[in-house]
This record gives sequence, C-alpha cells and structure tokens, in this order.
Amino acid sequence: MLSISTRKALQAFIVCAWSSVAVGDAFTNHAGYVVSGSLTALTNGTAVINGRAYPLSIFPDSEQARMRKLLKIPLALPPALEARRRALRERLLRNEALLKAGAKTPAAAAAQRAKIEAAWHRMLEASELDEMTRAHWATRLNFQRKKRMGENNE
Repeated sequence: MLSISTRKALQAFIVCAWSSVAVGDAFTNHAGYVVSGSLTALTNGTAVINGRAYPLSIFPDSEQARMRKLLKIPLALPPALEARRRALRERLLRNEALLKAGAKTPAAAAAQRAKIEAAWHRMLEASELDEMTRAHWATRLNFQRKKRMGENNE
C-alpha cells in the first residue's frame, strides 16, 4: 500500500493552493461550466478572461454583476430609475434654458436646480443599487451645470 508522508502532503497542498490562486477568478456559465482565469475587461458585450473573449450572454446576470463589481464597473440603472433620470434631466435642461433665455432669475433657477438634484439623490438612496453604482450615477444628472460653471470661471 502506498502512502504519502506529512511533509510531502503539506508541499502538495501548498502547490495546489498556490495554483488555484494563480488561476484567478472562476465564473460559471448558464450550462454550469466554469470559466476560470484572470478577468481583464468587459467591453462590447464580451468578457475577456485570460486573453480569451467570451460573450457576456453565456453568463447569468449574477455572474455578470460579479464581473462588473470585480472590475469596479458600475451597474446600469433599472429601467424605471433610468426613465426617472431622463425626466429629471429634461427638467434640469429646461431650467437651464429658461435661465439662459432670461425667463428665470438666477436665484429661481438655482432653487429649481437644487430641488431637481435633491429628488435625484433621494431616488438613488431609495434604490437597491450598491454604493459604487450610486456614487457613479449621482453625478450623471447635472454635468451640464458643472460644465456651465466651468465656462463661467474662465
């Protein structure tokens, strides 16, 4: 009967542990097969793992979300929240246009802008998005204002 000594068993365990760490992450596709390796990019509907591109559609939504989280890519907004973002954005742009046309005073426009931005932040806080995604989308409503403020500072 063959046996393995404790010293050899310990070495074999360490080699196994290091090789699994070196492989990187593991992602399970819809068919239940595991794709393992170093995830380097998510672009154009593909995941690049160990230099090989896989379509994102072969992975379940939970795995796609995990991939985005690993690469620190914010998640897309749910459709209802995206619709509200667009509506608030339209109101913000209309407010800026009225200010530029002289139909609103700067104080009234600033008050309206503050209300719109506060509504957007309340919606984000009430959503089930993770913190990184909330932080990303928190700045995506009012980029026109920042641009306009930058132009005024020059």
